Amino acid sequence: MRHVIGLDVGGTTMKGAVLDETGRIIARGSRETGLHKSLPLVIERMAALVEELKNSVDVPVEAVGVGFPGPFDGPNGFSIHSPNLGLKQVDVRTPLAEAIRLPLAFENDLRTATLGEAVFGAGKGVRHMTFIPIGTGIGMGNIIEGQLLRGAFGISGELGHVTVPGNSAVCNCGKVGCVETVASAAGIVRLAKERLRRALAEITQEVERLPLVQLAGKDFAQLTAHAVAKAVLQGDPVAAEVWKEVCEVTGWAVALVINLFNPQMVVIGGGVSEAGDLLLDPVRQSVERHVMKAGHEKTQIVRASLGADAGMLGAGALALQDIRSASSAGPLAK
Repeated sequence: MRHVIGLDVGGTTMKGAVLDETGRIIARGSRETGLHKSLPLVIERMAALVEELKNSVDVPVEAVGVGFPGPFDGPNGFSIHSPNLGLKQVDVRTPLAEAIRLPLAFENDLRTATLGEAVFGAGKGVRHMTFIPIGTGIGMGNIIEGQLLRGAFGISGELGHVTVPGNSAVCNCGKVGCVETVASAAGIVRLAKERLRRALAEITQEVERLPLVQLAGKDFAQLTAHAVAKAVLQGDPVAAEVWKEVCEVTGWAVALVINLFNPQMVVIGGGVSEAGDLLLDPVRQSVERHVMKAGHEKTQIVRASLGADAGMLGAGALALQDIRSASSAGPLAK
């Protein structure tokens, strides 16, 4: 049984795990990332986490897979831009390889999470799969014929920045009307604040008794996407109006993906997916309204199964794929 390490490098925390070929995690660890414009310190912490994980198990570790944030050239181990780490156009592979002395496999963190769900999660055994994580933002990863779709420049999957017709909200990317301004945790909170402020100005006393206001606090500082979902379940009409719009736009975006890629399965992940069928049922209904019917009847829309472990497991799966390829190629491959 082969064993590898999967690293999921986030803007504030990096997580790692030693796993085997079945996806069984036998050791875990983490380090704070929280560094800006300091690649040497990021490499130092990644190397330290790898060393800690290696020393915590009594099995040989053959390779390391890394999911790195932001647009990333996986085959070359090159970070195109990682805003959360303050890094741009930097070689990550060379210094990390020198520090850990193990074979390395790299990919953008969204695509490692996609691979995790495809190899060990909800999409196991599926040859054509789309993964859509809905958290602070919204992204997309695709598996086509069992292989990750990277795009010509390593930045495919920007579903969150497709423009929704009629949407005039300004996005953090600088564009107007992006999917992400509605169909994301940040978008849900934005819409809820707008609707609550409008309602408070018109019928203050009635609105102050709404579940959403009670959950959020009158200054709305505590408002979250989870609170909006909870308020929907408690019969809050403002929250229900927001949720309806969010699910409609999400379904429109999913239908667009289905029309373009014809996947067997769309896997919805991220923090917002914790709402379960409260999210998935109306999203499926929206998809039905927007998708081209012929040829897409069998596409399943399901919730992700790996949660926060998807990135680590996918990075490990990437490392396993690389060492298998190297083994099958034989000694002349170099």
